[in-house]
Amino acid sequence: MSKFLYFDGDGHSAMTFPVDRLLSIDQLDDTSVQLTFEHVLGTTSSYTKVDLTVDTGTEKAVMKDISEAIAFGKDQFIVVADSVNSNYINSSITAVSVDDSGANNNSGLTAGTGITGGTGTVYHSFSEKNGNIIKTSIFVDLTGLAGGADGDIIGKAAGTANCHIGQYTVAEVGTIFAASLTCLELPLVGPDDIEIHSGDEATGAEDAAVSGLTNNTLLAAAGAAFSATQGGTIPFVALPAADQYLYIVDGEGDTGVYTAGQILIELYGTE
Repeated sequence: MSKFLYFDGDGHSAMTFPVDRLLSIDQLDDTSVQLTFEHVLGTTSSYTKVDLTVDTGTEKAVMKDISEAIAFGKDQFIVVADSVNSNYINSSITAVSVDDSGANNNSGLTAGTGITGGTGTVYHSFSEKNGNIIKTSIFVDLTGLAGGADGDIIGKAAGTANCHIGQYTVAEVGTIFAASLTCLELPLVGPDDIEIHSGDEATGAEDAAVSGLTNNTLLAAAGAAFSATQGGTIPFVALPAADQYLYIVDGEGDTGVYTAGQILIELYGTE
């Protein structure tokens, strides 16, 4: 299973990178460590760099902790530096600078406020390109989101609107030819029978029937076995139409609010 490195310097420039795009971890000086990643769009001789400010003389320890988390850690989603929540892989890290400008970065899709507004909910999306193949990943930590009746949209409780996890556009994702859903962490309290649907509207609300969306399509039905197999992956049984929005849907009827649970959706398209 792939691992991902997460950085956030100010709450507005968060980036998540697959570890197989990491080229090097370098000491710039006594208080700086820099991580260099391949260009996420595959541009030759172009790189994305993340700078960590660390306490004097701790560069080696920081580099060691990052390396060991990648090589031996059990977590697939590795928070290296999150300044917003003061969460660092090593306590000697004091700041992080993320380069999110220009063509060197692609932040992927954008979720609606009914997802990002959840307490403790984490959403990240990014794209990477290999030749003319575009892979778009969507990571969601379900903590803070809620289900409803069987077939209802999952999102921030109290009927919050705009619970989509991103819009599929050909310009951003390419023409999709395959997709999958993976359980990274077992869901707790909330519904563990999870489905992925698509619809024409961005306004789908938590606890509302997904069938109310125009051209609603079931893309993936995980079933109860999904929650019992961390790391399990299921392929999509259908693909969304261009310009549709994606939704996480309750497949069993459980109104609980998630205290844990992480999923990864991967979309593969041709440019």
